Amino acid sequence: MKKLLLLVSIIFCGATSVAQEDGDVSYGFRLGANYSTLSGDNDRWDDVNSRIGIHASFFGQVPLSDSFSLQPELGVSALGINENEVRLENGDNVQLKTNWLQVSVLARLDLGRRLFVLLGPQAGVNVTERDNNDYYNYDFAAVGGLGYKMDENWAVDLRYGYGLSNIFDREFADLEDANNRWFQIGVSYKL
Repeated sequence: MKKLLLLVSIIFCGATSVAQEDGDVSYGFRLGANYSTLSGDNDRWDDVNSRIGIHASFFGQVPLSDSFSLQPELGVSALGINENEVRLENGDNVQLKTNWLQVSVLARLDLGRRLFVLLGPQAGVNVTERDNNDYYNYDFAAVGGLGYKMDENWAVDLRYGYGLSNIFDREFADLEDANNRWFQIGVSYKL
């Protein structure tokens, strides 16, 4: 996972440094709310309360043509479910309110002057305070969204994140599996 985060960081730095030569790259920040839950192969996660959390990120927008650009992002996001923890049969407690440091490289396609679509991969590392009984550490997800530019600086978008990896380590994965799922609404400001 560390190699994946390093690769995404190198792509982010490389794309922004190439675009800086042309002077077209722009930067900004994005704030908003998450509505998240966990999903898995069994029905354990069907009766849990979804969590409402916040997210904040910094982004760069690297134009590759008039209507297509890369949008690398680095941010934090509160995900998981509303229950603080679950007790396992072996007596361990597992926290289910998690906070993630996330890196993504999204493709952005402008559909005219105002609408745009975002699609791409995202990697995350759990940064929740951990103790010896935590069983999770990383996540890999696909993100898609639709946005609306209010003017040259302000935009709003709605995204869906679909976790592709089991967020639990192998030891706990023998008992359970869980994938992050979330809706995200955000307001962004381009500097």
